Amino acid sequence: MLKKQYLVEVPSQIASAVARQRNKWFLSSVLFFGLGCALYFCLPARIWPHQAALVLILLLCGFWRSRRRAMVAFVLQSLACLVAGLLIAALHTQAGPANLLTRTLYSTTVTGVVSALEPRGSRLRATIDPTHIDGLDQDGFDWKVRISFLGDSDLAIGDQISVKARLFPLRPPSVPGDPDFARNLYFSDIGATGFAFGRQFEVSRLPNSKSNEISSLLSYFEVLRQSVSRRIDDGMRPPEAGIAKALIIGERGDVRPDIAEDLRKSGLAHLLAISGLHMGLLCGTVFFLIRLGLAAAPTIALRYPIKKWAAVGAMVAGLVYLGLSGATVPTQRAYVMLLVVWVALLLDRRAISLRLVGVAAVIVLLLRPDVVLGASFQLSFAAVGALVAFYDGPGRRWLDGQGARPWFERAIVYLVGLVITGIIVTAVTAPIIGYHFGRISALGVVANLIAIPVMAFWIMPLIVAALALMPFGVEYPVLWLMQPGLTVLLDTASGLGSVEWGLWYVAGLDAVAVSCAMLALTWCVIWRDRWLVLPVIPILIAGIIIQSRHHSPDILISGDRESWAVFDRDQQVLHIPQKLSSFQKSLWMARFGLRPENEDRHLQTCANDPCRVVMGSDVMGDDVMGGDGQKIIVIANTFANPFYACRNADIVVDLKSDLPQTQCRAAGADILVDDDVLWWQGGVTIDPDNHENPVRSVRAETGGWPWIVIGGRIAR
Repeated sequence: MLKKQYLVEVPSQIASAVARQRNKWFLSSVLFFGLGCALYFCLPARIWPHQAALVLILLLCGFWRSRRRAMVAFVLQSLACLVAGLLIAALHTQAGPANLLTRTLYSTTVTGVVSALEPRGSRLRATIDPTHIDGLDQDGFDWKVRISFLGDSDLAIGDQISVKARLFPLRPPSVPGDPDFARNLYFSDIGATGFAFGRQFEVSRLPNSKSNEISSLLSYFEVLRQSVSRRIDDGMRPPEAGIAKALIIGERGDVRPDIAEDLRKSGLAHLLAISGLHMGLLCGTVFFLIRLGLAAAPTIALRYPIKKWAAVGAMVAGLVYLGLSGATVPTQRAYVMLLVVWVALLLDRRAISLRLVGVAAVIVLLLRPDVVLGASFQLSFAAVGALVAFYDGPGRRWLDGQGARPWFERAIVYLVGLVITGIIVTAVTAPIIGYHFGRISALGVVANLIAIPVMAFWIMPLIVAALALMPFGVEYPVLWLMQPGLTVLLDTASGLGSVEWGLWYVAGLDAVAVSCAMLALTWCVIWRDRWLVLPVIPILIAGIIIQSRHHSPDILISGDRESWAVFDRDQQVLHIPQKLSSFQKSLWMARFGLRPENEDRHLQTCANDPCRVVMGSDVMGDDVMGGDGQKIIVIANTFANPFYACRNADIVVDLKSDLPQTQCRAAGADILVDDDVLWWQGGVTIDPDNHENPVRSVRAETGGWPWIVIGGRIAR
């Protein structure tokens, strides 16, 4: 009887809490809108805009008719927002570029206008709006080309260029589960990538051309960025100069690889990417200085809204910083978030609240729904949302009454707040970082405890001062004062990055399990009600069950038919070909949770063709036969005698030719992958323990996305 009463009471209490807290409906709607955007890219079949629009109309009609019944209205509103996310993602996908490049042009001439430039160390990456590409019949292009030039190439935004280059189609993920870089390129209107042949290009600058008029502002900012870069080189010595460039203009090409690795190990890698922290500190510094300066004049302070004036000044400063930093997607997102804050100040609304965080998230997703799958978006809003929820709730009593306390008490509260902030951010972002990057910095709290105050009170005010003084040519003393602060950051990263136990390598995190954990956390942050916390319990249980049943495949065969990897879990050894690229090697080592510093112990290269690997054995060689629990894998570019391999191996992979399927299976081979599979299906993963479906391909996992080019054709 008691159990029956409890089962009746719980739904009733949940419905009552939902009806009582209608002010939280907007935040939950934002959550479901984001889920809809993410769900669109995870579905096995593509949803078309008219389908989503029809369902959305029906849900809105249902919501309108049941708006007086709180629980029903809430459910329908949530579903409507979910479908709205699907619709927005579908519209953006539908409006993306068409007729993308589907084959490699080994030698072609690209003619067009330079629309963007991005220094990348020894290379210069240019985005070109093409007017003509040799070898393609189409007259017009609704997509751009990204071409890599030599680093010292004399290019400017707005240049008319004709370049000899090699162009490639958008490359799909190497294997299922690898990052999908093609999706980001597609939504950036880029339809092909490639590299220029040396200095085989011609540039014409026509000051009065229409293209130059359109890109004049971008060109102006690019000139400013180059000028700032030269000033930093003149006023600072490396490696601090490279860090200063990354912080001010978003140019990370001069950051040494060892320093970048130390920053990643210590949990300070976010300092290299201009995002919410940098934009917030710079705009906050400008806001404080303008307001302080105006407050010093009582006549102005008492008669005019100096707070709003300072907000306008911060908005303008943020816009300039956006242009100087290259206007990357993370920087644009950070500016949108802060713009919402400044607009709230101008409208006399609360500047910092979860509602404003939700508004910023909706604006960002309306502009680029695909970013919901990226680590940058997830980390930004997870960290900001958790911090706002804490300091707007339990932490508010720390903020109230600060002015009445002695300075030493305020200092103690500030330090405690830094520690708590670091703990919250680390705890909230750990699952996201672990899933995307395969490692979590346990010392990130300590590192940020040092780095954040140095950034807030030392480096960023000096950056503002340096940028303000550069037009007058007197910024060198400020840059000289900034250098010791940058040295503190580097020493912190180097010291903490050398602690081996401070970096935890994780592998095999399931996307659905991580999503369940973050969904549950977000739900609790939004509602903060004991009855409305109950629905997340099944979600957490589902996430735990999914993660416990998750098993990562041990054999990876890239779609480029050049690289492969076999992971022996018993021996913790990753077998790879000798000529595997360093980027692919690091990516796959992280996928299996292997530490780069232990490469000699965990990595086994194979220079033979064919290459023979025995999984589940501590011996590798031609004289070893697979026993019970062992799997023999033979991989070759082309087999001279495939029948011999099929008789003596469980798994046979031919990268560049076809295998006689029927004869090989009759000879005893269980799993066969050949050129035909890799050409038409893309890269594959093999899980020998999965007897029902051991082979998964990129084409089968990605669905019919227009940015997936496999086998010379676009997926439909």
